[in-house]
Amino acid sequence: MANYSSPLLSGTGGVTTTFKTTGFLWAAGRRAMVYEVEMGQSAAYASTDAPVQWDLSRAATAGMTATTVAANLLDPADIVATTLFANAATAEPTAMTTAGNGLNLKQWGINQRGSYRWRALDDGDNIILASTTGFGIAVRVASIASGFTGSALGTLAFVER
Repeated sequence: MANYSSPLLSGTGGVTTTFKTTGFLWAAGRRAMVYEVEMGQSAAYASTDAPVQWDLSRAATAGMTATTVAANLLDPADIVATTLFANAATAEPTAMTTAGNGLNLKQWGINQRGSYRWRALDDGDNIILASTTGFGIAVRVASIASGFTGSALGTLAFVER
């Protein structure tokens, strides 16, 4: 099994009050397991603290327009990932255009000045992606208040088997 990481990044316009996909991971021939998500915000702070909501949901790639990114090998001796990843979405997956749509697996509320790290406690807690092409998970972000309009970034770590 090989371990990989991919960068989360908000698309054009940064964080808004509407959910935007910062990363979309989908398997293409091999099963994958997400074991870590790190997330945070970057930019000048709003004059008042603004909460930022992060969401991790199952979804399909239908309707999504984003930048395809090659996963980083955590061990350079491993093989290149067959799992596909995209970030900086400019069009959301059609099944997830509003908050609460899709199969929400995790939700985090973070202050604009903070960051967060979710890690599976053991292999039984990993989020598993089937090997079906076009279906995977999306990490999305929205600012609950209009005060924060910066960028969102982070890292998603996964293993293929």
